[in-house]
Amino acid sequence: MPYAEPNNLSSFLIRHQSLFQNKNILICGQLQSVSLSPLLSEANANFLVSDYSVFNLLRNIAPNLGNRLQYGFFSDKQNQMFEAVLLFMPKAKQEAGLWLASVLPLLKPGSDVFVIGENRGGVNAAPKLLQAYSNKVQKLDSARHCSLFYAQLASPPATPELQSLYSHYSLQLTPSLPELKISALPGVFSAGELDEGTQLLLDSLPELDGNILDLGCGAGVIGATLCQRSTTAKIMMTDVNALALDSAAKTLEANDLTAEVIASDMFSDVTSKFDFIISNPPFHAGLNTNYEATERMLRQAPAYLKKHGQLFLVANRFLRYEPILAEVFQSVSVINENSRFKIIQAY
Repeated sequence: MPYAEPNNLSSFLIRHQSLFQNKNILICGQLQSVSLSPLLSEANANFLVSDYSVFNLLRNIAPNLGNRLQYGFFSDKQNQMFEAVLLFMPKAKQEAGLWLASVLPLLKPGSDVFVIGENRGGVNAAPKLLQAYSNKVQKLDSARHCSLFYAQLASPPATPELQSLYSHYSLQLTPSLPELKISALPGVFSAGELDEGTQLLLDSLPELDGNILDLGCGAGVIGATLCQRSTTAKIMMTDVNALALDSAAKTLEANDLTAEVIASDMFSDVTSKFDFIISNPPFHAGLNTNYEATERMLRQAPAYLKKHGQLFLVANRFLRYEPILAEVFQSVSVINENSRFKIIQAY
C-alpha cells in the first residue's frame, strides 16, 4: 500500500535518515503516519505509538513491523535495550517530558537522543528538557520549518513511578453528589482544568440511563460524571490517545466508579449499540485543524444507536455540524449555547 504524500517533517527526516540507520532505535512521541514513512524500512527500528489511529494505520501499511510496533506510552521492552531514541515533539511540553521520562530508562549509557518536530509545534523547547539528562545538547539542523536536536545520554534515569506523572484536581459538577476527583497525564484533554465546553454539556444533559458511550473521553470527566449520576447506567469510554485512556481509568479508580474503557478510533472498535452517545469531539489533529474524524463520527453515529437513541455533543459555535447531522438524523437541535459553545441534540 503506498504511503501518503510527504509533509515537511517527513522530507526533513529523509535528509537525516542516515543518523537513524543500523541503530537499535525506539521511535515515539507525536507520531504521524505520513512523517514516519522514511523510517518504516529500518530493520532495527521499534515504534511506540500513543495514537490508536496511527497505530492501526501502521499495522496495515507495515505489517512487517510485528512486535516492533506497540500501542501505549510505556514500552514493555527491557531496560538498556536501545542505542537511540527519536522523539517526535508533542504539542504539549509537559507531554514531551513524560515521553523522555518513560523511554530514556530503556537506553544504554551514552546512547543518542534525538528530538524532532515542527518549529511551530514547540520543538525549540527540547534543549531545556534534554539538559536534565545530558551535558551535550545541540541543534543538528533547522530547515523546512522543522528542527532536529541531539543529546548524548549521560546515564539512563530510573523508570518513574507512574503515579508521580499525574496531575489531580477536583470538580463539583452535581451539587447533590460528592466532588469528582480527576487524574490526568500531561497533554490529555481536560488535564489541568475542566474546559468550558464540557461544563456546558454536563450542565445541559437530562437524566440519562441505559447504555451510554462517552466518545473521546479524554481524562474521563464526562464518563465519570455520568457514572456518578446513574448507578444503573452501563458506560463505555473510548479514545484514540493511550494517555487519555490511562487517565480515564485512573479517574474512575479515584472515585470508585466502574466503566469499560477501550481504545477506539471513533467507532473502529465499538461493537455495541447505545441509548446515548455523548461527546466533546476534537477538531484538531496535532498542530492542524482537522474535521475529518469528527465528520465521520457524526455520519456513523446512527448505526451505533438503538431505536430512539440520542446523540449529545458540544461544538464551538462556528462549527457547522447541524447540516451533516441533518443528513442522517430525523431531528437536530441546539439545546443550549453560550458565546463560545453550543450543545447539539440529535435523534
